[in-house]
Amino acid sequence: MRLIDGTPQEIAEFLRLTQGEEDPDEGAPGDIDPDTSGEGADGALDWAQIAELVHGRARSLEIAARVLEFLQGAVSLGNVEIGPGESERTRDGRSDYVMVRDAGVRRYGAVAYVKATNGGLTLRLTREDVADVSEPAISFRNVRAGHQYVVNCPLRDDAAVQVALRLVQLALKKVR
Repeated sequence: MRLIDGTPQEIAEFLRLTQGEEDPDEGAPGDIDPDTSGEGADGALDWAQIAELVHGRARSLEIAARVLEFLQGAVSLGNVEIGPGESERTRDGRSDYVMVRDAGVRRYGAVAYVKATNGGLTLRLTREDVADVSEPAISFRNVRAGHQYVVNCPLRDDAAVQVALRLVQLALKKVR
């Protein structure tokens, strides 16, 4: 195991330069037990666990299918990560929503929150961000001025999923 110290940019550059090199410590016993929970170091779940969470929370198979289609589409946009929210009120410690985040350096929260229960989707976009987008699937939250999560796009049908993916691209562009 190799420990790297530096800024995120320095670490990224180091990893880019050393990509493909063998790790001399690979396979050596370490002080840290390997993670066997299925979660990554940052608590992220693998795809099977995300699917299980969505199916376990969704009110119907159709909702689960649309939520998973949306999440797969979001991940396919590139440099995107997904993960569940946390809750103290559930036995598993997970909330009913899954977050979509930029995989780069985090300066902001999620760009989208999708509720596994009903397919509701809230995006980090304002009315001004979507002023030139005319889609019936889009609605707006009544929130205080300056709030960044104003746009809703419930995943009610396949067309709404496609609109939602375009909106995620706008939100990602905004935070990057």
